[in-house]
Amino acid sequence: MQKMTRTLIAAALATVAISALADKDGYASDNRTAVVKSGFNLCWHTSSFSADKAIAECDPDLVPKKAEAAPVAPAAPVVEAPKAAPAAPKKTETLTLNASSLFDFDKATLKDEGKDALSSVAKVLLERKYDPAKTKLEIDGHTDRLGKEAHNQKLSQERADATRDFLIEKGIPASMVTAVGKGSAEPITKPEDCKKVLKNRKKLIACYAPDRRVEVQIFATVEQ
Repeated sequence: MQKMTRTLIAAALATVAISALADKDGYASDNRTAVVKSGFNLCWHTSSFSADKAIAECDPDLVPKKAEAAPVAPAAPVVEAPKAAPAAPKKTETLTLNASSLFDFDKATLKDEGKDALSSVAKVLLERKYDPAKTKLEIDGHTDRLGKEAHNQKLSQERADATRDFLIEKGIPASMVTAVGKGSAEPITKPEDCKKVLKNRKKLIACYAPDRRVEVQIFATVEQ
């Protein structure tokens, strides 16, 4: 009797072992839905097994590999367009004042006549309402070729400074105005122009008069 019971139990277990569940069709499984494996840890196939029923647990080589997502390329660094360089100031106008109307000969103190002339210049400049951030005034002092170079350089700078200071007193923003002494480096007359009066100092001074001047040069980044 016991022998018969053991036989029936073995048969029942065998029936369970070879039954395949829907999600593991093609493999023998037990009543715990686990795939039945041999002593070598190999899964048992049923008679309905085919490659398209393979599962990763048992036949990983037969299971189609999932396509790996293509690596995402790193975002390209954002490169800012180079900023445009600020427009270079452009000379728009030059106002030339004869030094003799502003100063006595070989002096750097403004005469009353010179102050009147510069007051008129300041008025014109203020009426134009220049933008100090976009406009610069360069006051250039010039002398003639008489005398020593060092003396002429010093005199031209002093005259440029005096002109600059007066325009500022009249309301021109100081940040707009610079003063530059040019000495005798940029004459208007040519040596041959006064060649005939070289021996007559009074006439030579008169001949060189165009060289003695103060120039108000206007530079702007935009047309005013």
